[in-house]
This record gives sequence, structure tokens and C-alpha cells, in this order.
Amino acid sequence: MTELKDKIENALNEARILILGGQVLIGFNYRAFFESGFERLSPISQDLLFIALTGMLMGFGILVAPAPYHRIVEKGKISERLHGFTTRAADIGLFAFALALGADMYFAGEKLGGNTWAVAAGATGFAVAMIGWYGLEVSWRLMHDGAEGGAPATQRSEKDMRNKDKDRTQQPPLKERIKEVLIETRMVLPGAQALMGFQFAIMMMDGFDKAPAVSKYIHFASLSAIALGTIFLIMPAAFHRIVFQGEDNEEFPGLAGGMLLIALFFMGLGMSGDFLVVCQKVTGSFTISAVAAGALLAFFYGLWFGWTSWRRYSPARD
Repeated sequence: MTELKDKIENALNEARILILGGQVLIGFNYRAFFESGFERLSPISQDLLFIALTGMLMGFGILVAPAPYHRIVEKGKISERLHGFTTRAADIGLFAFALALGADMYFAGEKLGGNTWAVAAGATGFAVAMIGWYGLEVSWRLMHDGAEGGAPATQRSEKDMRNKDKDRTQQPPLKERIKEVLIETRMVLPGAQALMGFQFAIMMMDGFDKAPAVSKYIHFASLSAIALGTIFLIMPAAFHRIVFQGEDNEEFPGLAGGMLLIALFFMGLGMSGDFLVVCQKVTGSFTISAVAAGALLAFFYGLWFGWTSWRRYSPARD
């Protein structure tokens, strides 16, 4: 049976892969609103691009959530709860990306051949994503469980172990704790780097010059927040190399975990700020846009910091 620490590492690496897969779509959807061709899209495509961006931001927030969960709820320790939460986050986050992919495919189909192509491309993109991310896996599990008269022995033993040790946490060796916090940092860093690159590119587009002055200032502030987040995400590696000379140190996991949480704080601000700019371009109302951006920021902070803090101190955490 796979050891708990190996399952946690695999789960975090898998979440990192999912984030890498979605980050380019997030950047593209941010950029699309400032391209000159956006104004020539049908209202349906414009609305779907907005829905796609919203869905992917929600999915991103969910996929990143295991990192602050590990830092805040489990205090850097590993548990079956962490493994289960990471798995559920991946399941939910993937659905948001599937919806967004379908919306993006609708936009691409419309550019290619009108409404018929748009509907076909959007439905196909969503269906293929759902089959590839959910359908095949569920079918495989059902077939194998049925062929063996229920859950295989290894799965049953793992389930029994989870039930038995549900509330027990483990303090892994120092080298494993260092590995885990660096993995969590790598989960978030690629997305921050891609977002920052696209934010710089947006400032070179015609659509940015036509934006209201307040939108330009908000975008610059958002870019600055993402840049700060990126700096904090890179700090653990430099800290480990320069301060500790690459050696294991008991203080490093806590320091690196704190840097990760600070980076997430700035990333939430940066993504919500640019979301306000996009929302204002779609709705034409700064008030509605500010409320929408505030709601997105509340979702990020509520999930990453508020809910995890409550889980940490809740007497009934299961």
C-alpha cells in the first residue's frame, strides 16, 4: 500500500499539472477582452468569454486551495484529510475548466464559421473534456470494481485505514516537509508567471489605450500585486540556497509556507483587480464591476484563508 507521504506528493504534483494546463487559458481570456477583434464578436461570444474567465478563475482558486489547507489546517503535517481534500479540489476544479474550455471553443467556432460552427465546437470541447477528465475514469473504476465483486482488496484496506486514522496526523521527516512546501510553491508559481506575462502584454494592445484611466490604474496595481506574489514565490528557493546553503533546517518549512501564503494574498488582489477591469468593459458599470471583483476576492480569501483558518481551529474538522 502506498505510503501517505507518497500519496500526498503525488496529489500535489497532479494539482500542479492541472494548474499548468489551465494557466494559459486564463491568460488568453484576460487578453481577449483587450484585442481589437473583441468588439466584433457577437454578444453571446462576449458573454461566454466572460463566463469562461469567471469559471477558470474559480477553478484556479479551488486547485490552489490544497496549499493553504496544508499550511493552515494541517500546520504543515500530512493526513488523509489533506489527501482527500486535494483529490476533491482537483475533481471540482477540472469541471470549471471543462465549462470554460467549451465556452472558448464556442468563441473559436464562431470566428471560423458562424453560429453552427460555434455550437458544434463548444459542445464538442465540453464533451471531450468531460469524457477525458471524468467519463473514462469513472467507467474504468466501475468495470474493475464490478469484475472483482466490489472494491479491490487494496482499495478496501486503504479505505479502512482512512476511516481508522481519519483524525490522526503525522509529522513527516524534515526532508519530506521541505519537499512538500517546495512542491506547493511550484503549484502556484507557473500561474503567477504566466499571468504577469499576459498583464505586461495587455499594456501593449490597442484596447488598453482605449480603456478608461481608472481601468489603466487598476490594471497597473494588479500587475504590481502579481509581481509581488511572484517575488514571494521565488523567495523560498533563494532563501534555501543562500541562508541554509541547501541544507535541511527546521525553520525553513515554516518560513517557506509563510512566503507562500503571502504570495497568495497578492495573487488574489491581482487577479481580482484585472477581473474588475474586464467586468467594467463588459458591463460598462464601475459599481457592478467593483461588486463582482469584490465577490471574487472574497471567494479567494474566504477559501484560502478564512475557511482554512476555521478548519484549523474547528473541534470537529472531519
